[in-house]
Amino acid sequence: MLVVLGLLAFVIEFAFMVGVFLLASALAGAGLGGSLAGVGAVVVVALLWGLFIAPRARRRIPKVSRALAAGGMVMVVGAGLLGLEHSRFGLVLIGAGLVLVLAQLALDDTDPRDGGTRHTGR
Repeated sequence: MLVVLGLLAFVIEFAFMVGVFLLASALAGAGLGGSLAGVGAVVVVALLWGLFIAPRARRRIPKVSRALAAGGMVMVVGAGLLGLEHSRFGLVLIGAGLVLVLAQLALDDTDPRDGGTRHTGR
């Protein structure tokens, strides 16, 4: 079950990065400038995600905060896309943000940096 939740979270995170690209490129305008803005936004978001939210993050934030932050970011991008004529994808991302919160909370609290030792907070 955890493998399925992990895969689902990964797919949602990938869709989130696509949404970040669409949102940034639409806000920056059409053409090369919009594409570069989209790629730049994805790079910045991916670096922040890898620093604070990813399973192997060096500065991983606590579980509940991480779940709320991850799901919140996905939902904010989805809401932004609603106003930019990407309403279907925006709605999908909003729903996916809710699913991501639940998936993050349900995933075990092992730390892959120390061989998968379970951290229970005690």
